[in-house]
Amino acid sequence: TYITEEESLHIVAGRVPKKHLKLLDKLDWYKDLPPMVQGVIIEMTYQLGNSGMLKFKKMIANMKEKNWKCAADEMLDSLWAKQTPGRVNLLADIVREHG
Repeated sequence: TYITEEESLHIVAGRVPKKHLKLLDKLDWYKDLPPMVQGVIIEMTYQLGNSGMLKFKKMIANMKEKNWKCAADEMLDSLWAKQTPGRVNLLADIVREHG
């Protein structure tokens, strides 16, 4: 059985706020990120889980320092990028452009 796009958007909308709040609790620097970069973190968390996203220690360190190019490069230098290159390239571009 397949779900419609509308149903999938409803499911995602119900999950994103919870993940957003968990991130805000764990990451004191997250609230200071530009909104588009927050969206990247949310998407990473949705795909990889909180613990998976938190493994990107160098990316996080660069985001804390607002070093967007290096943060994007760290996203691209990962198994995640090899597994989902289209998504990761798009998200890395967002970090570079909107950070």
